[in-house]
Amino acid sequence: MAYDRSPFSKARSDYLAELRRALAGLDPAKYRGVGRYPLNASYDYEDPGWQWERGQPRGAEGLGRLAMEEVLGDWRVTGEEWLIDGPWLLPDIASVRHVRSFLEQPDAYELVEVALHPAHTRAEPLGFDVGYWASGNFSLICDSAVWPLWHPPPKEALASIGPLLNALNEAVLFPDWAAAASLREAYRQQPWAENEDGTPFEIIQVAKVDPEGAA
Repeated sequence: MAYDRSPFSKARSDYLAELRRALAGLDPAKYRGVGRYPLNASYDYEDPGWQWERGQPRGAEGLGRLAMEEVLGDWRVTGEEWLIDGPWLLPDIASVRHVRSFLEQPDAYELVEVALHPAHTRAEPLGFDVGYWASGNFSLICDSAVWPLWHPPPKEALASIGPLLNALNEAVLFPDWAAAASLREAYRQQPWAENEDGTPFEIIQVAKVDPEGAA
């Protein structure tokens, strides 16, 4: 993965090796949750770093992002130019097709439908993620076990939180709501964890979408 080649990852190679040992049944490359940034958002995991590119579009992917902005409207937060973020949720399959038409390699991107529990998706379910809903694409699973970035669990926490993360399915998502809720409650008790701070961690069902399916 590009994450593994990033300076961030290389600087923490010893920690990541221990994390991977504690989560030996988890393949990070198979993660299919909400922590993946749409059209790579503004992240660049290649050298010289993974950090923000301040909204500079790149090639056809940049055009796709601009098309998403066109559909979504003015979502940027005034005064926070660094916030390459927003409610990255397209409303329907017609909008998806519009954005997809700008991409050079549309098949390189997986299309998913998400639903906030207790709502359910209409497509083939992949599992349940836990994180912020429609803002930040922040996933507790991703940040704890897939691409640790903001609040990785310290080594001493792996013995307690590792068994919960080892319950993830092949899509590196929880197979049911109850398992996702167990991680959420355990995570909330951790001193190293992300603070909800007015933005609650939600349980989000993720499903695969056929881009050629009915609108």
